[in-house]
Amino acid sequence: MRSRRTFYTSLGALIVLLGAACTSARASTQVAEPSPGQTPSVPAVQDGAATQLAPSMTAAVETPTATLAPTQPLPTATMPPPQPTACPPELCTYAAQFFLARPIAAENNDAVDITYRFGSTQGGQREPHHGVEFLNPYGTPVLAAADGLVVVAGDDLQPTSERGVWPITYFGMFSNFYGRLVIIEHAVPEALLQTFPDLPQPIYSVYAHLSEITVQPGQMVKTGEQIGKVGMAGVAQGPHLHFEVRLGKETYSSYNSVSNPELWLMPHVGDSGQLNGGLAVRFLDIYGQDYMMSSLVLEHLPEGPDQPNDLEIHLVSYEEKGMLGRYPWKEGFAIGDLPPGLYRLNYPNNGVRRVLLEVLPGQLTVATFQLEK
Repeated sequence: MRSRRTFYTSLGALIVLLGAACTSARASTQVAEPSPGQTPSVPAVQDGAATQLAPSMTAAVETPTATLAPTQPLPTATMPPPQPTACPPELCTYAAQFFLARPIAAENNDAVDITYRFGSTQGGQREPHHGVEFLNPYGTPVLAAADGLVVVAGDDLQPTSERGVWPITYFGMFSNFYGRLVIIEHAVPEALLQTFPDLPQPIYSVYAHLSEITVQPGQMVKTGEQIGKVGMAGVAQGPHLHFEVRLGKETYSSYNSVSNPELWLMPHVGDSGQLNGGLAVRFLDIYGQDYMMSSLVLEHLPEGPDQPNDLEIHLVSYEEKGMLGRYPWKEGFAIGDLPPGLYRLNYPNNGVRRVLLEVLPGQLTVATFQLEK
């Protein structure tokens, strides 16, 4: 429904943007029930000189029990160097975190399943999701997301902790949760470490529910190299690839050391010919604690803030409290592969708050908003 009055407020909120290679911008907030006759100006984008915000827009093959590979030097990940400009305490967007290639080839289905995003419960029907899914037929090739060292290749029937050591640790929630799986260790891009020197490293990519594994522990692999095939081993409901990103040394076996893969996977090139971008948002309650927002609507506004949307996405914050506010982006929810351009985020807080945000090509916008009493 069209509002009758629009105006911008600062929210009295902290708006923090984190990442690498910074470009400054502004966020504006609209409160429900605006009055007629006022047209909001569109925030400018700073990139050298200020510019006006522009619209865009069979049987499974048996594999050995999972084995830890011997330590070997990792290949150095190459990323664009970060810009030295400090990010202002308003709104910024950043590049350089999207360094993982998609683990499914483009000729297959390389899009993340939007019905069961990271942190969601699929409407309360399932456990909070610790990864993302790529829905593909049984036997579809699975590819390495980056250069790295294979540290696990096998099944998850046995715990990763030593016998008699508590707590007992499995790769998933319990024995045979993922079935056949591969875990690859990757070096952290230098651009990320310059921005986030405390980022847990290395980074691990996890490929689960496989029907076949085609690599061995200790093997070095290259980006795009086949490491297995899509299956439905473990607790999978139908054939698909379950894909995770885990952070930190010795955490490859930890089910809880995950980060949203949509913050790491390279976006697609959109219909406009530009690389898509991403958005991550953190909500804080009146006491400054991470807040789980249950109802969010994100609208893409290709023709400007007062024009109709061409894309509407309904979201919720991560539905497991322990996932909220994790370093480095400390987000409460995130979504990748968004067409670049202007977006309106709608969320409840003393009515409906409407915040204008911009997603830039190949970059991640990260914002934090504190709720009002």
